[in-house]
Amino acid sequence: MVKALLRFALIWAISLLLTPYLNRLFDRLAERAPKGSLFQEALLVLSERYSAALITAFGETLGELVLGSKKG
Repeated sequence: MVKALLRFALIWAISLLLTPYLNRLFDRLAERAPKGSLFQEALLVLSERYSAALITAFGETLGELVLGSKKG
């Protein structure tokens, strides 16, 4: 139970702290990409939708490494 709470807190904190920076990074890269290109559109989609999912997956992975397996 304590491990699950620690894992939740770790994922929540990482998501809260890193999401704005990752969104800003994707936005800046999209500004530098050629206008109307597929690359620019992909970066904008990453910025809007997938950055939180990427960070959550990173947090879950880090939680498993630090606190052990989810099954345990």
